[in-house]
Amino acid sequence: MSATVAIIGGGWAGLACAVECVQRGLRPTVFEAAPQVGGRARTVEFDGLRLDNGQHILIGAYHDTLRAMRHVGADPDVLLRRQPLALRYSDGFELRARSGSRAALAIAFLCCRSLGWHDRLAALRMMRAIKHTPDADETVAAMLVRTGQTGNTVRHLWAPLCIAALNTEVAQASARVFACVLRESLNGAAGDADLLLPQADLGQLFPEPAAAWLAARGHAPQRGTRVRSVRAQGDGFTLDTGDAQPCFDRVVFATSPHHLPALLRDLPALEAIARRVAALGYEPITTVYAAFDAHTRLPAAMTGFAAGLPHWVFDRGALGGPQGLTASVISAVAALPDGGREQSERAVLHALRTHHPVLGEPLWVRTITERRATFRCTPGRTSIGQPDDARIAIAGDYLLDDYPATIEAAVRSGTAAAARIAGR
Repeated sequence: MSATVAIIGGGWAGLACAVECVQRGLRPTVFEAAPQVGGRARTVEFDGLRLDNGQHILIGAYHDTLRAMRHVGADPDVLLRRQPLALRYSDGFELRARSGSRAALAIAFLCCRSLGWHDRLAALRMMRAIKHTPDADETVAAMLVRTGQTGNTVRHLWAPLCIAALNTEVAQASARVFACVLRESLNGAAGDADLLLPQADLGQLFPEPAAAWLAARGHAPQRGTRVRSVRAQGDGFTLDTGDAQPCFDRVVFATSPHHLPALLRDLPALEAIARRVAALGYEPITTVYAAFDAHTRLPAAMTGFAAGLPHWVFDRGALGGPQGLTASVISAVAALPDGGREQSERAVLHALRTHHPVLGEPLWVRTITERRATFRCTPGRTSIGQPDDARIAIAGDYLLDDYPATIEAAVRSGTAAAARIAGR
């Protein structure tokens, strides 16, 4: 009989792992403490309205994510709006590429009216610099100085892209990881730099179809079931879920990293991994939702703000959501005002009305903050690694050494964890 696998955590990593386990002939059971699947990229319900706990932009280079979506019946061509890279800001800056090829991106830089010639040459220098991984890591800020970037390219290209990809300010962010992200997208294959804007909530993109796919094969995720501890017992593992202590042949830890050290406390061989995970720092992502009249339309589905708050504003009505609903994103600790939620909401509404004077009073405002949305992606981050015991695997968006905390990193780590415990 095939091996049983306990997967602790029903986020994108855990669900991707479970789907891959089924494909490899294993029998997985996903344990998720929350009532909904999706982890730190999930959909929650407020008074009958489904809202995401953060706005996520996918890109064409997310090949593993797109493959996983298709496998469970979530069609990316329907659920995601694919468009060539386009950056539009409230101050009038605009960069558009005709297609996702490297040549088209170079042409976009050269033809961008919002960039002067010094800016254009600086952007091309950056494109050359990211072709190779630097021998020694540094901050993104140091890399921008080293490559002679201008104030305009920093303000409208590299700083916003760094925040969007790494959720870490340029002064602290890892240049090695940032270069890797840019290399996979801007210097990748045709279409890799395309923006994939969700036209449905996060739950519909993968978590809920994956849960349904697993349930149809007899492996329904156990929602609302918190695993308190894991102990080795004989040739397998016993999980303490409060009411029961099920046993499994293998175990995958796919929880948010801040939960992991406590789960590993009864597995002494994993003490070093627990210490490395405990040393991670975190950054929040705050989303301010504001509902206006249903006839309200913003000029673009996605608009950047190069100064102040927020960083990005999405017209959810233009992306398949309720008409008149806007989602404004504030990333990284340094961006949050001292006044907390109310001041954040006032700053966002002021920015929206400044850019769109026709906006009236919102019907309602709701703020969702994911306090540990991502790990702090700084230079010299210690690799987490995997246990020596091949029956145990770790999965999560914090495990890829040269990649930030993204949906793609979560999916990649989940499929890799399944391959590990399957022995191939």
